[in-house]
Amino acid sequence: MGEHFEALCIRVPKVYDWVRRQVVLPQIFTNDASLFDEEALEDLGHDVEVEVILTDSKGHPVDVSDEEALDHVIELVPQGGRKPKKVILPDGEIVILHEVKLSISGFYKIRLINLGGHHKYSDVESSVIPWKIHQTFYLCAPEGTEPVVHLDSFEGTDGSIRLSDIHLQQLSFDLVLGLSVQIEKDVKIEVEGSFCYPRPEVISTSGFSPIEYPPQCEAIFPGRPYRDSAESDFESDFESDFD
Repeated sequence: MGEHFEALCIRVPKVYDWVRRQVVLPQIFTNDASLFDEEALEDLGHDVEVEVILTDSKGHPVDVSDEEALDHVIELVPQGGRKPKKVILPDGEIVILHEVKLSISGFYKIRLINLGGHHKYSDVESSVIPWKIHQTFYLCAPEGTEPVVHLDSFEGTDGSIRLSDIHLQQLSFDLVLGLSVQIEKDVKIEVEGSFCYPRPEVISTSGFSPIEYPPQCEAIFPGRPYRDSAESDFESDFESDFD
């Protein structure tokens, strides 16, 4: 790690607001022959458990923390921009928030797990199923900021299924989505710190050249956050020349 502290200018996403919300999305499939392979259903049996798997658009399982966990996040901005709204806080203070309407979508698959254990197939997976929700949030979202949405959790609950021979009569469950919504904008800030360097490996390796950072132009950028009196006098003299 570095030891010499100096003024550094860095670019980071500033979070203007952040909320979390749980959304329940009911899913009901009735007499849907396209959802599962009928031959697989014939050998599945009737002692079945329903599992929901988050996937990407191609049906590959993904974790909620993966970039592919959500397919699209689209802000539905009305003409004229985000609408302001007065909101009264619990302590009685009145603040101005903005109406942020989001369309959020992704994909999942259904796995039917055979609990009987003596059939040809141990489990059967569905085709890829798209999901989409529309949600409205009231956030501190001034012009120039962007919504950033992450999935905190994704699961299927309260599943029930009715099978008749090779036909799916009915399948229903709830998708429970945990959403984290932040309003962000990249900003440049000045901090006092030092450059980081890698630690030595526990098992020694060789062949890497040392890491070197380019020198800073501290005299002009980022400069001192507070100008001294000499700088102020110089600026005053400079401005007087143009009066």
